[in-house]
Amino acid sequence: MGSLDIIGAVADGWYFDQNGNKLVVNVVAVNYPSATVGDQAAPVVASVAGKKIRVLAMALSSSINGPSCFLRSGAAGTQISETILRNISGAFSAVNYIRTAYYPIFLYETNAGQALILNCSNTGVASVQVVYVLI
Repeated sequence: MGSLDIIGAVADGWYFDQNGNKLVVNVVAVNYPSATVGDQAAPVVASVAGKKIRVLAMALSSSINGPSCFLRSGAAGTQISETILRNISGAFSAVNYIRTAYYPIFLYETNAGQALILNCSNTGVASVQVVYVLI
């Protein structure tokens, strides 16, 4: 596990891995205005050779009658998050889902060298934001 660097009780944006190496905390937001069924062509986070993507926090929005979604390690790879369910057909509001972890715990992690992919159950609008480190 890792830990948040809090020197003088002020977080400075660094995350330490289990070996004490500093890791930069990254944030990305991706909008899929016309999500397709299955893995989205544009990854949430692109793969980095030899690195795992460790998700510390995530938020997902899906349009009214939009898709249910989950995160996957690599295209056609392993599902690593729970399925975030959309509203029942005919509902009046979109789904907004937010999840965070307390240090040193994380939410999800890809296999080394694999991208973080959003998979959707049907067409619609979906947006995802993640806070992550590369391990």
